[in-house]
Amino acid sequence: MSRETAQPYRHYFEALNVVDHRTPVPSIGGWLLAYYSRQRLAQIARWLWDNSGMVYYATDLIANYSTPMIPRAATQDRQWNEAANSWFDDWAARADFYGRSDFYGLQRAASFCVDTDGESFAHWVDLDGLPQVQLLDCWRIDKRSSREERIEDGLQLDAAGRVVGYWLDQKTLLPADTISHLAEWDRMSVARGLSPIRRGSNDMRDGQDIKGFQKVLSKLSTTLTAVIQGIPVPENPWGTPAVVPGEAPNEIPPPQEATQTPRSYTVAELLAGDIPVLDEGLELKQVTTPAAPGNNIEVIQFLAGSFVAGLGLPPAFYLDEKLTGPNQRAVNGKAQKRFDKRKAVMARLGRDAWLRVMASGLASGRLPAIPGWERCDFIAPARLTIDVGREMAQEREDVAFGLMSRRDHYGARGKMWQRETDQVFEELDYILDRAHGVAAEHGIPIESVMQMFGIKSVPPTQEKPDERDEATGDAGRADDAA
Repeated sequence: MSRETAQPYRHYFEALNVVDHRTPVPSIGGWLLAYYSRQRLAQIARWLWDNSGMVYYATDLIANYSTPMIPRAATQDRQWNEAANSWFDDWAARADFYGRSDFYGLQRAASFCVDTDGESFAHWVDLDGLPQVQLLDCWRIDKRSSREERIEDGLQLDAAGRVVGYWLDQKTLLPADTISHLAEWDRMSVARGLSPIRRGSNDMRDGQDIKGFQKVLSKLSTTLTAVIQGIPVPENPWGTPAVVPGEAPNEIPPPQEATQTPRSYTVAELLAGDIPVLDEGLELKQVTTPAAPGNNIEVIQFLAGSFVAGLGLPPAFYLDEKLTGPNQRAVNGKAQKRFDKRKAVMARLGRDAWLRVMASGLASGRLPAIPGWERCDFIAPARLTIDVGREMAQEREDVAFGLMSRRDHYGARGKMWQRETDQVFEELDYILDRAHGVAAEHGIPIESVMQMFGIKSVPPTQEKPDERDEATGDAGRADDAA
């Protein structure tokens, strides 16, 4: 793009004006953006993730509040749900193809890949009748784009533009139904995900440089820095004559005296350190190192805030600023939206896992086939809140009046409402059985034992004698009248 002289209001859209004091925006094609730029952005993001604690901390926050997403059965058969959940939990412990992690550790690793590479590929491998997850780095799905062969950046497309396969290491075509392509699709015009770190990578690189310069300046300010000034040392322009092989120099050094005068040492030389000895005409001059400016820390924090804003997190949540209650609730709400977006990505991997694991259980006869076996809900990480006590009291009231479901109530805390309800009844059965045994053993009323656990017995309703007689008398009079 050529740089033109600034002319105000040359275009109706001000963004189209070209001025000398603004960085020009280069034009780039979509195919080039999807191939070279995506790979280069992933390389820069991984370098920052490995070398910058702030970058890792931001992605670690997203992973901690977004994973694990635990699938749970959602049929009407409670016994089948328990069997299916147990079957899935047993599989989750050995879901990793390489045997290094469980299914929920794979979710965390995939979340990191989505942040650094922009995407993550889960390859489903059948091993002894059980599905296994093989996480693939994004650079392994690669093949040069070709319009004639319908290949776009490692993805094999059909005539309608849908993905039918993924090229692994430019050689093997993996069917699309064996790959779970995880990404946050901000642009639907590209076939591959772009690293979200791209929006703040320059900010973090500048912050890393400023931090490095700040450390060097701080070190110099605590040391004694000096230079030697004076006349230059004379040099021999002819150099030292070379020694002919086999010939010794003619000049013989004089022999040293056998006895030398003992050298005296000062207290400062013995205790304080080195004392430089300079030749005649040289001078030792101390250099004053300026102190590191304090506003550099503010600049680094500002750059860090700009970086996390590119990831979709509010800077105040990342920088742990001291906020008031209403401001903190607003910040938590914005951050929760970001975490919910990543939960949706991990839920896709969870659904694919549920279908494959349940299908393997049905095929092996470990689980009976019932309607709706493919449906599942999720136990998600607890939602952010700073008002645990107040919200709990309000939610209990909403649940009691039917304004809030138990699924929403327990789901906000990362729990499954059916399992928690069953747990309450199991505890109640245990308390009742033990209360009967203790009351019979010690000869005390069972009501006194139940009150210790907050359970009050309601006495049966009894009619008053006068009301019963009055009702009988009215009935008798009615019979007589008849």
